[in-house]
Amino acid sequence: MAIDTTQAQHFIEMLESNSNLQTQFAVASPNSLDGVVDFASAKGYVFSKSELEAALKNFPESSIVRQLRQYVH
Repeated sequence: MAIDTTQAQHFIEMLESNSNLQTQFAVASPNSLDGVVDFASAKGYVFSKSELEAALKNFPESSIVRQLRQYVH
C-alpha cells in the first residue's frame, strides 16, 4: 500500500509559508520526528512519522526542510 504524504506535505508547506506557525514551532522546539508529528497533530495535521519521512524525501530543499530532515535517521 502506498504511503499518503498529502497531510505531511501540507504541513511542511504551511510551516514554510506561515510565520506565525514558524514561531509556534520554534517555541515548541520539537527535537525528533515524533515531536514534529505531535506538534502538527495539535495544529490539525494528521500524519504518521513514516508519512513525514516520505514527504521529506521528495520535498524541495529549504531551511525548514533541512531542519526537519535532521531528525530522520
